[in-house]
Amino acid sequence: MREEWDVLVVDDEAVVRDGVGRVLSSEGLRVATTADGRSALAHPALASCRLVLCDLMLPDLPGIAVLESLRSTRPELPVVLITGFATAENMARALEAGASGFLPKPFDEAELWAAVRHALGDASRPREERRS
Repeated sequence: MREEWDVLVVDDEAVVRDGVGRVLSSEGLRVATTADGRSALAHPALASCRLVLCDLMLPDLPGIAVLESLRSTRPELPVVLITGFATAENMARALEAGASGFLPKPFDEAELWAAVRHALGDASRPREERRS
């Protein structure tokens, strides 16, 4: 049986990967992680995930290249680019390449959830918000 995932997190910083994974999985999302672009593009989670959160600056491929590759193989898959280099130029390039959103580092849980909700819709809201 194939394992199914909700989110693939791609970031070369373990603290970001682990932190994002912890926050999202604490609310019931199934999260897979990887540290570079090539691994992301070959990751089994891509077959079933509903969202990719990808760092713009990866050690092997730029996040824009990962995004462009995903656009050709899974054009419906939302991709949110995350970066510590949130310039207007980077944001424009990301949106032109088809990014669903742009999340500047550092970000807090509320900003993370806002980006996830925007990309996936209300079904991704944390449990507390769904109860109200």
